[in-house]
Amino acid sequence: PKSTTMISAVRTSAVRAATRRPMSTATPKMHKAKDTWGELSKTRPPPGHDHTVFEGPYSTPVIAAFTIGILSTGYGMMYFGMRHQQYKQGYWK
Repeated sequence: PKSTTMISAVRTSAVRAATRRPMSTATPKMHKAKDTWGELSKTRPPPGHDHTVFEGPYSTPVIAAFTIGILSTGYGMMYFGMRHQQYKQGYWK
């Protein structure tokens, strides 16, 4: 029985090795970014311009309220999910 399994494994490996596909002979695909660089460079800011993500005149109280709201919502969802599991599994009564 062991020799049959060993022979079968060797035969399977030999068949797989013999049936592997050869490497592709297709030509490599060329990148197209260099062809459109002229158009892309026209949309860039001028040299020396600080291109920061948050440039606008944003209201500090609005941003603070928005940030606190997002953090509170995330914390609340995690807390109430944990609370639900604790009651469901009987750890809290």
